[in-house]
Order: sequence, then C-alpha cells, then structure tokens
Amino acid sequence: MEPFATDALVLGKILLSSIKGLPSFSQKKILKILEKEGLKQLGLDTWYPLKSSLACYAQIAEDFGPNTIFDLGKSVPEHAQFPLDIDSIENALDSIDATYKLSHKGGYIGFYKMISHDVEGKKIIMQCYNPYPCDFDRGLLTAMARKFQSGVKVVVDETKPTKKKGGDESWYIVSYR
Repeated sequence: MEPFATDALVLGKILLSSIKGLPSFSQKKILKILEKEGLKQLGLDTWYPLKSSLACYAQIAEDFGPNTIFDLGKSVPEHAQFPLDIDSIENALDSIDATYKLSHKGGYIGFYKMISHDVEGKKIIMQCYNPYPCDFDRGLLTAMARKFQSGVKVVVDETKPTKKKGGDESWYIVSYR
C-alpha cells in the first residue's frame, strides 16, 4: 500500500513496538528488511518516511505471510503508549485513532473509527481507513479488544470495501463474550 500523503511520517517507536512482539529470529530478519528500505538504527523518537515503513510491511507479507503481519499489529498495544484511563473494550478501540494520530504526521494519514457498538449483541463495527495492511489492523484491533474482553474475534466485513481487494479501507466486526 501507499501512504495517502507522500510526505507522511511515522514515529520510530511504532516500528520498533511492532517488531518487539516477534520471536528474536524473526526480529533479525525484519530488521534487515527495514535496513534495505533505509530504516537503520531506529530511534524511538525519530520520524521516518511512512512510505518506507509500508514498503517494509509489503516485503514482510511477501516473505513471511499474513500471519506475521497480524502478529506485528497485535504487538503494537504491548509497546506503544495508549491513554492510561482506558477501562473498557469500547474505550480501547476508540483510543486507537488518537494514538495513531500522535505517532504519524506530515499530511493526511487516514483514521480508525468505531462506527457502532451493540452492547447487548456484544459486537463492535470498526472502520480502518489507513495505508496499513488489513492483517496489521486486524491484529491491532484484536490485541486492544483482548485487553478488556474475553472471547474476542475480529473478522473483516466482506460486505464492505477491503484493502485486500484493492480498497483504501477495511471494515471489521469485533465480537466478544
């Protein structure tokens, strides 16, 4: 995928946080992919071209498959800074957009948006309009939801546009027990 704005930047801590959640042998291989894109010696508070970051995710998907991209997304909440006052699945998923915007700059970057929350049916609809891979978003949503609910399942809403089918967004159904 391509960034929406060519001058968009991503904070190094986001790149590093997603890699930290992987086994060490995978980390080494992924760091080599980052180096090939010019992302060497990442600093936590340094800004990097989002385009280079996305090229790395594309290469990782090609080399390792969608499950690794899912794992990269899942590891972000373990290492990124989210607001401390989150106390529910709704607050958790709703906070993703603010954290996303704090860790990206330099033009339009898209968004994460909670569309609806059916409390009785235990189902949340999320819209992810951003340049990150679909499996990355699914991993991120899964990890954030699991911090506050059990039995979480996150699936792509196939009735809506999806990044896997060439769209700029994907919609997800987050269900829980």
